[in-house]
Amino acid sequence: MHGLMQDSPLVIPMILRRAMTLGTGMNVVSAEPGGNVRQSWSEIGERSMRLGAALDTLGVARSASVASFAWNGHRHLELYYGVPNAERVLHTVNVRLHPDDLVYVVDHAGDAVMFVDASLTHLLAPIRSRLGVGAFVVMEDGGSIDPAFADDPRYEELLAASDPVEPSANDEMAAASICHTSGTTGRPRAVAYSHRSIVLHSMSELMVDSHAVRRGDIVLPLAPMFHVNGWGLPYAAGFAPASLVLAGSDTSPAAVGRLIAAERPTTMSGIPTMWAQLESTFVDRSVDTSSVERILCGGAEPPPALIEHYTDLGIDFFHGWGMTEMSPSGTGTWIRGGQASDERVTRQGFPTPTVELRVVGTDGSELERDGTSVGELQVRGPWVAAAYFDPGDDANEARFDDDWLRTGDLARIHDDGSMEIVDRRKDLVKSGGEWISSVELERELAAHPSILEAAVIAVPHEHWGERPLALVVPRDDTHVVAANVREFLHDRVAAWWIPDLILSVGALPKTGVGKVDKRQLRSEYGTADGRREPWS
Repeated sequence: MHGLMQDSPLVIPMILRRAMTLGTGMNVVSAEPGGNVRQSWSEIGERSMRLGAALDTLGVARSASVASFAWNGHRHLELYYGVPNAERVLHTVNVRLHPDDLVYVVDHAGDAVMFVDASLTHLLAPIRSRLGVGAFVVMEDGGSIDPAFADDPRYEELLAASDPVEPSANDEMAAASICHTSGTTGRPRAVAYSHRSIVLHSMSELMVDSHAVRRGDIVLPLAPMFHVNGWGLPYAAGFAPASLVLAGSDTSPAAVGRLIAAERPTTMSGIPTMWAQLESTFVDRSVDTSSVERILCGGAEPPPALIEHYTDLGIDFFHGWGMTEMSPSGTGTWIRGGQASDERVTRQGFPTPTVELRVVGTDGSELERDGTSVGELQVRGPWVAAAYFDPGDDANEARFDDDWLRTGDLARIHDDGSMEIVDRRKDLVKSGGEWISSVELERELAAHPSILEAAVIAVPHEHWGERPLALVVPRDDTHVVAANVREFLHDRVAAWWIPDLILSVGALPKTGVGKVDKRQLRSEYGTADGRREPWS
């Protein structure tokens, strides 16, 4: 017996129709050098439908890949809706990629056309001849256009010359967008999201135990739209619907502070580094941040002290975990403002409904959910990748275990179902045959009052095999004394975990999505000799 329910395809046009119909009084605000641009969801929808016609004019075939090379702005949002709604595939390209990786991902996706912000044309000019796209379209975001793009079509002119066409996408299993991983262990790999997976992921972000985006919210995502669909928030905001504030190219604390004061966001998203940079903004009485009720944090583990800074201000703090392969939401937990946190503050939280987790031992067997058994974390669900897009190597065989995605993370699952990352397998330090978790050691280092950020890598040691090297960024103008840090760690971690080598650095290198680039750290510092005298 079959259910007698309507079979409506789960496609992105249903999100846009809802935003246009129910988003009355809600706006999309884009920060640009000439001032904030304010549009209604109906205007965004109408321009997105003009974009669909413009793709026809450009001769872009159905199912072809269309690249965006842009900051967070309304034109990028129009691509988010207009490209997949017109049965093409949006490929959001990370603007911070190395030129060689940029050429690689554009070629890998087979992009037919690239839409590029004027302010970013100078990055593409030196490699333009290496990019195999059929056409470039320049989006005037207030920045200067490099002379190499002087003769290319302009976005606004294309839209003005096109009549709106109704979205035609109706196959929920068709690809809607492509994102590449950050490539920290080799060439970036591509994940192709379906309409169905994006719609379900967007619906999940409206749940109170997930990102809790609500009708009438004002959402300010500081997570870039070129990274994992902007954490899904451009779609979730449309689905709620909620107002959306897009920060553009300037996400400095001063610029973000002005944007908060002017637009009064209720929900913000960003990586821990961003929240560390904004700490003073939230306590500076010259900037009114009182509208902010909820913070979404992901991309790396935030130090407990950072979480407590915001919860002490009465702001709810969401500590989440996910991956490009997961669209990206996987797990999360809310630490409520004004309430004392407990030991779960350092956990990555509970799986979002429909996401399943397990930890697997070296023999392939599933381990107990007892809070102590550590194994490889594996995940599955309706917005989890089943395979990589054209991997070109053995990635699909290596990263998938039947219908489970092998994350490469080592984790434990507690008896209440919450998950805790122990480390990335490649980031563990094996000292004297025993493992040291770089994640846990970094967490304790970041608790030191003089340390803003910390990273731990393994360095060789003649006797122990490996020892941990800690690289720390001092807070403000403070001086970090290695001996003091080791004394601070004495009662917080096992004695043999304490690094012999502690090096103060001005900044930690970051990947294009803001994570600490441990591959670069290992390249620069990984040959340090653990027998040397401690650094300070």
